[in-house]
Amino acid sequence: MTTRPSTPARRPSLPGRLKRKFDQIHFVRRAWGTIEKERTGTEECMKYVPPPLDTYYRGITVHADRATIWRWLCQMRAAPYSYDWIDNYGRRSPRELTPGLDELQAGQPILVIFEVVGFERDRHITVQIKPGLRWFWGNTCCTFRVEDAEDGNGCRLLMIMTVHDLPGRLAGRTGVYQLRKYFFPWAELVMVHKQFRTFKMLAENQAAEDSSHASDSPKKEAGHAGVIRPR
Repeated sequence: MTTRPSTPARRPSLPGRLKRKFDQIHFVRRAWGTIEKERTGTEECMKYVPPPLDTYYRGITVHADRATIWRWLCQMRAAPYSYDWIDNYGRRSPRELTPGLDELQAGQPILVIFEVVGFERDRHITVQIKPGLRWFWGNTCCTFRVEDAEDGNGCRLLMIMTVHDLPGRLAGRTGVYQLRKYFFPWAELVMVHKQFRTFKMLAENQAAEDSSHASDSPKKEAGHAGVIRPR
């Protein structure tokens, strides 16, 4: 029996390879750090923006409890915690918690160009672009959400950003809408990537310190209990 030589697999065409690469890049821009389950359902931020919506997702695992991470998110009222030389006038974002920043109210300024529109303690903070800035930034709303990790190892810090996907008259005529739609998500991803890494470091450091203090307390108490004082 004669066997035919196997035909080598055909390499995808250049347009096919370019499309695949574009899809991969687009996915990173759209859903960095998240899994499919985290990108389904109605998010709090979607309640504040009329359709049609253009939505982006970001996520990171943090080895700390929800209360610790949420408390650090409240620090966004003081500083952005991203690239300080860009969005905090060169001043370093505080590395210690500022008392009172967790007393949230709707309308409070946060992240420079946003305001608080909703929150649930230890669960989420939802912020929206201030009305006077929407002609340029669009009607943009973001929910910073904290939830327990499925494997029980820490928590997931998520950010869902949704934008009203129709240009206003001024933004459409000047090209601001096109610029914002295609370039803003990339710029925002770079800033959020840095911000999330910073929050991860700060929350995990605090969790380690709290754990260390908790483990030291019983030892100190036991030491005091075993002391025999001379009469």
